[in-house]
Amino acid sequence: MILHAYCVFVCCLLLCYVHACVNVCVRVCVCSSYCCVVHYEALFHCPSVHLFLSLSLCITLSPSLSTTDISPAEYDILWGGNDLDRGNDIMTTGQECEPGEKWSGRNTVSLAKGEHFSPDVVLVFSGKRRSTGGCDAELQEALRTRLRVMESSSQDISSLFKDLSARLLSVHAERDCFILTFKTVEEIWRFSTYLSLGYVARCLENFLCDPSFWLDPALLSDVEICVSLQEEHLATLYLGLLLQEGVFFAKTVHALAREEDEDEEEQLECVCDALLCVCVCVCVCVCVAVRALARVFFAKTVRALAREEDEDDEEQLECVCDALLLVRDVGREEFWEGTLLSSGARGLVPASACQPLPYPFYQWFLRKYPCNTSGLPADTPLSQHPMATGICVATVDYEPVDPDELALCEGEELAVEGFLIQGVGLFVGRSLTSGLMGFVHKEHVRPGDLKATNAELQFMSEEEREDLYGLEPALTHSLTHTHLLKQLSSSDISTIYRMDRLDESDFTYIKSQPKPEPEAPSRRQTLDTRAVSQADFRHGPPAPVLDVAPPLPLGLPDVHWPLHGGVSFSLDDTFREAEPVEEEEELWEELSEGEEESCEELLRLLDTPTALQEVDVCDASLDWLRRACVCACTWEEHVCEREGTCVCERTLLRRLECVREAAKQRGRAWALRRVCFLLGRVCERGTRLSQARVYYEEALSVCVSGFADRPLLTALYTHLAALYLHQRQTDKLTHTHTLARASTLMLTQTRLRTSSAHQLQMLHPLMCHALLLGQRALEGRVCFLWLSMLLQLGRQEEALPFLERLQFLIGSQRARACPEAGPDLSWLLSVLYHRRYQPHLALAALSLDSSPPRGLGHALGRLHLYLRSSERQNPPTSTAATPTSIPTQALVFLKQALHIAALEAKHTQHRQLCISLAWVYLHHGVLQEAVLHAEQAVGAGSRLGEEEEFEARALHGWLLVLTGGSEQARAVLSPLLTSLQGSDSPSPRGVVHTLLALSLRRLGNFQEAGSHLCEALRLAKESGHTPNQAIALSNLGCLALGAGAVGVAEGFLKRSLHLFPQLGGGAEQEHVQALLWMGRSYSSRGQNHRARLANEMALLIAIHAKNIHSQLVVSKVLSRHYAGELLYAQSIVYYEQCVALARQLHDKRMEGDFLEILGSLYLSINTEKSSRRSLDCTKQSLRICIDLGKRREEAESWLHAGRVYYLLQEDELTDMYLQAAVRTALKVEDPTFSASIYEEAGDVFYKGHRNQLKALPYYRDGSLPFARSCADVLCEFRVLSKVTELLMTHNHHQEALPYALLAVQSSTGTGIRLHERVAYQRLACVYEAVGQCELAENYFLKCVSLGPDLTHPSDARYYARVYTHLANITLHKLKDAFDAAGYYQLALAAAVEADDVECVYVLLMKLAELHASRLPDTHLCHHYTHTAHTLTARLEGLTRTPQLTHTQHTHTQHTHQDTHQDTLTLQTTQHS
Repeated sequence: MILHAYCVFVCCLLLCYVHACVNVCVRVCVCSSYCCVVHYEALFHCPSVHLFLSLSLCITLSPSLSTTDISPAEYDILWGGNDLDRGNDIMTTGQECEPGEKWSGRNTVSLAKGEHFSPDVVLVFSGKRRSTGGCDAELQEALRTRLRVMESSSQDISSLFKDLSARLLSVHAERDCFILTFKTVEEIWRFSTYLSLGYVARCLENFLCDPSFWLDPALLSDVEICVSLQEEHLATLYLGLLLQEGVFFAKTVHALAREEDEDEEEQLECVCDALLCVCVCVCVCVCVAVRALARVFFAKTVRALAREEDEDDEEQLECVCDALLLVRDVGREEFWEGTLLSSGARGLVPASACQPLPYPFYQWFLRKYPCNTSGLPADTPLSQHPMATGICVATVDYEPVDPDELALCEGEELAVEGFLIQGVGLFVGRSLTSGLMGFVHKEHVRPGDLKATNAELQFMSEEEREDLYGLEPALTHSLTHTHLLKQLSSSDISTIYRMDRLDESDFTYIKSQPKPEPEAPSRRQTLDTRAVSQADFRHGPPAPVLDVAPPLPLGLPDVHWPLHGGVSFSLDDTFREAEPVEEEEELWEELSEGEEESCEELLRLLDTPTALQEVDVCDASLDWLRRACVCACTWEEHVCEREGTCVCERTLLRRLECVREAAKQRGRAWALRRVCFLLGRVCERGTRLSQARVYYEEALSVCVSGFADRPLLTALYTHLAALYLHQRQTDKLTHTHTLARASTLMLTQTRLRTSSAHQLQMLHPLMCHALLLGQRALEGRVCFLWLSMLLQLGRQEEALPFLERLQFLIGSQRARACPEAGPDLSWLLSVLYHRRYQPHLALAALSLDSSPPRGLGHALGRLHLYLRSSERQNPPTSTAATPTSIPTQALVFLKQALHIAALEAKHTQHRQLCISLAWVYLHHGVLQEAVLHAEQAVGAGSRLGEEEEFEARALHGWLLVLTGGSEQARAVLSPLLTSLQGSDSPSPRGVVHTLLALSLRRLGNFQEAGSHLCEALRLAKESGHTPNQAIALSNLGCLALGAGAVGVAEGFLKRSLHLFPQLGGGAEQEHVQALLWMGRSYSSRGQNHRARLANEMALLIAIHAKNIHSQLVVSKVLSRHYAGELLYAQSIVYYEQCVALARQLHDKRMEGDFLEILGSLYLSINTEKSSRRSLDCTKQSLRICIDLGKRREEAESWLHAGRVYYLLQEDELTDMYLQAAVRTALKVEDPTFSASIYEEAGDVFYKGHRNQLKALPYYRDGSLPFARSCADVLCEFRVLSKVTELLMTHNHHQEALPYALLAVQSSTGTGIRLHERVAYQRLACVYEAVGQCELAENYFLKCVSLGPDLTHPSDARYYARVYTHLANITLHKLKDAFDAAGYYQLALAAAVEADDVECVYVLLMKLAELHASRLPDTHLCHHYTHTAHTLTARLEGLTRTPQLTHTQHTHTQHTHQDTHQDTLTLQTTQHS
């Protein structure tokens, strides 16, 4: 026993020593791990056998927490691998894909601390077909090509992504992606919202799709553009930006609580008593000593440890799970500073216990609208549906404690009035037994016959949806729509003649622009309306708006919240009690007789036990008081400068106070409640909020059945609760149940009326409540109320975030369960985006609007909005709306309006829309569609009148002429002309005569066409219409020019050109066309100088008219004219002009074609400077070909650039560009094209003067195999011949022999004798070069056998050369003089046949020499010599021709006769 006590004593001493060591460690780690403190406290209560074990356990468990980098792979694991397998495609229809959607419960703030991630986001696009459900390679390539073209105008792409709140870093067309980045959380919030709503995909569709795409309805309905990105990476970037900002909102993932503090003395006594009990067996003295020793050694340590624990407990925040916190970075690794939104308590929270709010919308909302999350009762779920209606059954007997509550009997059935929403503890019920209404607690009922609300009306009722449509900001009105249709369908087809078209080089069509009429609407009604009054943006009179700063959360000092401008209140003013109304003498004067009558009338009007039918007490403007003669002025009048208050307000308060007193005295409860409400409204508008609160409280205290006037009850509760929130009177909010009842009325009752801006503050806690509960239905309902109330107050800019969130929630419900669920609010979004000057988003939202138009006015409003947004995106050159200015995307809205006009039988608008569509299709070259809509216009015009029908029929006939249906046009126009015979309107008859002449000319009936044109000219002269006279004369000139009567054509054209300058504008395009016809007539007669003057005059007129299309047509004519005269410098000038005009038209294909021509023209000048310029043009053309994906043109451009570099003697660049041409040609996968590119690349060296042998690889290894693979015999023969010639030129005779043999074989396959003869002759030359003269002689004779017929002297010369060469080979190499003499004789005969005197002389001398030495024959030698000498004089006459006298001339003639006689003798000898 003594030994045991001694051991315990030694252990205690060791404990003191260990404590001194452990204390240092504990001080470091106690704040990091609370479990260490727990284990250390347990040390004093453990038996001695566990003493050191507990100490070691304490030291082991105490290391501090540390944060490490989380890799992207670890993020993928934490966020769930199953979500990644499903793909992340965000379709045009929109999906729920905000960054917070992937956030799981395990992700906390600590996961992203120290995270190093890339800030770049890759947005990938793809083109898909709905019919197949897969990607379309052809469509994808078209999108890629369009992106490469648009990439050159980087400003347009940057503007697009700027509207989408993203920062564009780079574009990768080949990878089908954009590289984006974000710098703020707001940018990610907005971009993710646009992505989920489908606006990103639709903006790219509008940007990348060619205008022709919108002209094909079948393609338009089948094709869609999809976008996708890495949602996990976007969520990581969102979290990282939150941490960088340092202040954000979060939820707690578990409860945070402090341990019970223990008393310092109790801990010390426990230790001492434990030691005393152990040592009592030894002795009392030893126990006393041990006790004193323990106090000395343990007191200091226990006090220090307890002090540190108390400090930590004071700093740590205590809250429940899922509590909302404002988290701030205070520079500590594991702890953040948190502030509870419910109570304002502040303290440290572990980073591992915080989860940031997943949706950026929540972060934005809590920063902009800070609120208190307490005060709402707990919810008892009754139904599985988030929003329901139907019947509930009471489960208890309940006696109401307030008149507004409903008394319940167990088993009683209650009808739900409005909605039953999850997350709201109350609802408004109506007893089916008694018919009474009141508030009902959910815990007192059970579900009966409950059913979900209509899926097509999510978060709202049908009446509320119609009210929301009525609150849409009105951008246009009916007069604007009328003027718009008039502009789009404006046509001069019934009064102005049409110009003819001689061939494809002329203008496709000419539509003269009508001059503005005197009765046209004012400029404010044009399409480009720049300013719209505030009254246009909402219906009804403007409601006064009181901008009040949102209240700060209770108990949140020193937190910097974003404040709004408006009225501010001090704390003393906010919390002071209501003051009595100032009892000024003038206020309590006796009322006049008129005032007494008006007050008595008001008292009678307000004293109604049900809702008022005559007036609206909850009206925001209170204008009905002025109509009731209670108030005689508006709020803007009679302002007292001394007191700063409105005199009318004071007068109104005095009269309403009189009504209030009268209601009290007479016991009229309803009048008292309503007049107190009116007094509160007036005080609230006058910023006397405390007085207003007193009046509202008095109104609610009046004992009436509140639900008899439900709008009034809702207004009272919402106004009073809003003032409580504003003045931060939380006790009254909770104790009087005002917040709960006001929330119930706002959320569950339909058609809420907004009469004050203070009512918006009621929605702050409701949104926080929905956020905490995670109820999407409750959140959607709150967002709808935000939207509706802000639109009622005219604050459209503030409504946009809530509208986007509401549309997102509706879209998420569609994607999850019901595809047809919820209304489509895209139209309202497009209006708000247009007001914010975001044209890309406005167009995207408008094109995604799937809701059917609500009448023709709404359809025309869509069209008008689309045109205005398009103008902002691409500013037009003129402010007037014309069919040519309508983008092809607007055809969808034109067709919608046309369909509705047909259904509503509005024939005038139907005809105007058909004509507009016909003009649009005509402008874009879709003539068949234009004809169809013109036929519809004829049908609609026949129901209106003769004038409208005639205009439609004339347009129809002209379109038939343009489409080539001349017979149909004649059949349509002939009856029309017959019907106009008796009319007194010459212009319409002249129009029909002109159109008939145009159709007859195309049918080849020139005579009848001329008679119609003459009649049209006569009618124009009778009416004095100068433009029609000029056009008629021009058409006559065109008719004569087509018939070949150039002189007659010039006469008509000159007369027309004298008339056009008198018009003073409006017919510039017709004037230009007439000048072009005049230039063509001059050119046909060889008068090039006059033709040039006419064309240049046409160009000047086109430039003056600023008509780009006319300038382009004339510039092409002039450039070709100068090129035909070989004036390349002038031609280059006009081609440069064509390039500039093509760039203004944004036509890359045309620009590339002109640049290619320019490159060739510059190269033909053949100077270094021009070659450099040619190279620049070629490179620009090459870039355009690459952008457009034109592989063939790209390969040819590479080839041409290599050719220019060869001329500039830059061999390395030559090789590089030629190799690029070959690689590009191989991508075409066309063997014929590849063979031609290889051959042309080899020709660059073959036809040059340097490095000719570099052509061999292109011929031998490239062109020849491809030619054989595609069985192109001509190409094969051509390449083999070039290879043979090239090797022969460089003395590689032995290598040339096999290619010469192959050339002979391939030449026989061509079937052309010339190719065979050339191949045999080249083979003979090769054999001669290698020394095989016998074979050479054989193949030369083969050439002779394939020689041409003697139809021309050149053919005889060919035989002479071949036989001469054969004679030389035979004589000098084969040593056969006899055969050589025969060949010489044959060559001599061919030379005589060709009358080649020089060749005859040479051959005669060779024969004379041959017979003198090799074949001795004196007679023949003398004969050939004498004959040759007789030709000497003739040869001398051919070489020099001096002036001869008459005698010499006579002698020369005799000599020639002798020579000719000798030649005849020689021929006779040879034949014999």
